[in-house]
Amino acid sequence: MDISKSSAEPWPSRMHQLEQKKKKISRFRNNYLPAYLLVAPTVLLVSFFYVIPVIISILLSFVKSESFGLTNKWVGLENYRRLVEDKQFWGDLWNTFHYVILFVPAVLVISTILALLLNQKIKGIAFFRTVYFLPQITLPAATALVWVVLFNKDYGLINHLLGTDIGWLSDSRTVMLAFVTTSVWGSIGLKMIIILAGLQGIPTSLYEAGSLEGANAFQRFWNITLPLLTPTLFFVAIISVIEGTQVFDGILFLVGKNSIVLDDVRSLVFSYYINTYTMDDPNYGSAIIDVLLVINLILTAIQFRLSKKWVFYE
Repeated sequence: MDISKSSAEPWPSRMHQLEQKKKKISRFRNNYLPAYLLVAPTVLLVSFFYVIPVIISILLSFVKSESFGLTNKWVGLENYRRLVEDKQFWGDLWNTFHYVILFVPAVLVISTILALLLNQKIKGIAFFRTVYFLPQITLPAATALVWVVLFNKDYGLINHLLGTDIGWLSDSRTVMLAFVTTSVWGSIGLKMIIILAGLQGIPTSLYEAGSLEGANAFQRFWNITLPLLTPTLFFVAIISVIEGTQVFDGILFLVGKNSIVLDDVRSLVFSYYINTYTMDDPNYGSAIIDVLLVINLILTAIQFRLSKKWVFYE
């Protein structure tokens, strides 16, 4: 047996391994490292402001905090047992679903109609796009003050135009409708821009082909625009549902904590705020918000499951 030959045989193999390792390092440095560096700030911010608070909230729901949170006593599912027995929680849960049921369809329909109108080639279209988007960037407190005046029973413009005498924000029969109206008005701007982007991504050649086949405007919308717009509508539906379940500021600014009709619009997030910061019970508040997290996950999963039946991708 040739010993020198035997000892020399692994050398090419080691060289090949080193070359492969250098190629992997070079590929990672050139292709992946810049992407990781660009994504890192977002990952850190999301982790700090979302992931870590969620983990802390889940932990707080299983303990009883004392001495301003310096000591925590494990109580297991006690806070969740309180939820089951709390009539206020079930009322807030119904209000949240009631709001979502009214809010989401209205936002989808109105935003789609406005996007279709703003997708036309008309003079001054940029001005109208800006006007419709303004509510999205206006301070909620400022817009709430305007709506409070508009909905006023005695001198409000809405009652004057309708010829009615309704206390929109003080009557349990109308407060939810008034609240949803203001929320839709403030939310359609962003949704309209998203849907408009989806409309502008549809190839014009499809409309030209439809016209050559004799399709009228409604047929082109129903058979071309709507199917190709469903991925965008699906995305808007998801973010609208999540936005609807997390409603809070409108209730605080429009209705207020001491209103006689608060129980008719009080949401789970508002209940979390009251229990955590007013009643100084962050553990029970964490249980409420954790239930809302589970509800959002379930609703999102259901939407993804149902999307297979109505969302069409190119």
